[in-house]
Amino acid sequence: MEQDKILTIQEVAEMLKISPETVLNLLSQKEIKGIKVGNQWRFMRSDIEQWQTAQERPNVEKIALENVVSRFFSFMNSDFILMDLKAENRFEVLAEMAEFAKKNKVCTKQSWLFDMLSKRERLISTGIGNGIAFLHPRRVFPEKIGFSGVLLGISRKGIDFRAMDNCPVNLFILILMKSEQQHLFTLSYLSQLFRDESLREKIIKAKSKKTILELLTLKIK
Repeated sequence: MEQDKILTIQEVAEMLKISPETVLNLLSQKEIKGIKVGNQWRFMRSDIEQWQTAQERPNVEKIALENVVSRFFSFMNSDFILMDLKAENRFEVLAEMAEFAKKNKVCTKQSWLFDMLSKRERLISTGIGNGIAFLHPRRVFPEKIGFSGVLLGISRKGIDFRAMDNCPVNLFILILMKSEQQHLFTLSYLSQLFRDESLREKIIKAKSKKTILELLTLKIK
């Protein structure tokens, strides 16, 4: 019978319209039942249908969002936050952030990163407006990146960065990923996060890195 069909992780993900990672998250939390066959998980369709029927959609969305947030924070931690940038102009910003990335071993060569960021800024500013800039090379260079990371530099007074709205930039978010998929995911996450136009001011006023990390956590509206 159809209801007794055995499903793979990918099939469960498609059925519930969530990611395979979220399926594993549900499994680890004992929200859904699974059977280990060798090194692969298998699921009874009837068990998944029963669980799906019992769930309210907001709960499923909450679990999916928790998975997204967890993925973002696998790229960022408190060590990657520079609370007080010393830079006075846009190229000093790039130099300071490149040095910060090298110090944290996110990139393997500081001079290379500064050169790549400078070339990107000469082409077009990564200052997107509202006091925010998403710094990154023009493309992904996995061989130059120690590990994927998101670093944040904060200038409370603001720096002229030739942003799209011609306003000073306070938050410089350096995105260094080892794959294009990771890069696109991070840009999407940050773009969604900064739809809240008050977030920049909250981060600038934050007294601790812990508070900043809490502010960078996406929440269900």
